[in-house]
Parts: sequence; structure tokens; C-alpha cells
Amino acid sequence: MNGALISVQARHSLERVLRRAVESRLVLTDDDSCEITRLETQPAPVADEDVVVVLTISSMGFRYMLFLRFRDDAASASYFARGNGSNLRDTLLELGNLCCGAINQDLVRHFPDLGMSTPYLLGGQSLRHVDSLRPDYRANFDVAIGTTVRVGVTMCMFTRVSVDFQLGQEIEEDSSEGELELF
Repeated sequence: MNGALISVQARHSLERVLRRAVESRLVLTDDDSCEITRLETQPAPVADEDVVVVLTISSMGFRYMLFLRFRDDAASASYFARGNGSNLRDTLLELGNLCCGAINQDLVRHFPDLGMSTPYLLGGQSLRHVDSLRPDYRANFDVAIGTTVRVGVTMCMFTRVSVDFQLGQEIEEDSSEGELELF
């Protein structure tokens, strides 16, 4: 990993953007608690049946990848798919897309030429191989929503250029959440 290309300030900003996106897009009701914990070690082993939603935001100089690991269990189906387990994967793809879209909205303020991928699904075992991609920066998080739902989040950045930016108060003051962007 060549983490020297990504400043400490940029790393903190990336984490702040991620936290904001998770809280605004993965927490479905205002009264649900959300605790986001940055993991200083590798995440716990994942189950093969876990569902991983993968999204990418790219510019000419860097690629940002987001891996959202959802458990394929009754608690996740109840919370995210309103109890309809057959719709869980489609719902998770849409939630992942919304989460990545929120990240994209914040990053585009500093990097105007960004493109966002279509979300796709992988099995839980795929997260064992993230380091083989050789990210320049990787951060892992555990997200607890309410008392029963857990989501694992891995964010990676790959870059060919120096990345240094700082997000300030402007992200809290933005009132454009949820607007449709047409390309």
C-alpha cells in the first residue's frame, strides 16, 4: 500500500463522508440508533452466505470502492426488506446505491469529474481478498443499527495522484439530500 499519497486530512474526510452516508441511507427510521465503530484490526471472519454489495466511484486520478457486508439473516430481512426475505438482495442493492450516491454527492464538491458504478453482489468470502487488490488506503467499520442489525463496511481508495482535501461544515449545511441527478 502506498498510503503516503492520501493525506491524513483526506482520510479523516473520507471517513466523515462515509459515516454521514451510512447514517442517512442505511438507517431507515429516525428513531433507530446507529453506532459506527472503526475497526483497528481486520474484521471478524465473514460467513459465506453474507451478501456483499460492491460500489465504485472513479475519477481520472483515483478509484474509491465501498464494500457493504450484510448478513443474510432474519433480522436483516425484517429491517431492510420489511420481512420479505425474497426481496432482500434487491433492497440491499438499492440501499448500497443510495449510500454510494450520498458519498458521491459529497466528494463531487472537491473532485468534479466523478463516475459511479452500478452496484453488484458478491458472496461474503470475497472480502477475504480485498487486500490482494492492494488499496492505497483501507478502513473497516462495524455498524450496529438498533439492537439486531449489523453491517460491515470496508472502504478502499486506490490512487495514482496525491489526494488531499478537507470537508468542512458545508456537508451538514447542504439541503440537497435525495435529489435526483441526471447524466
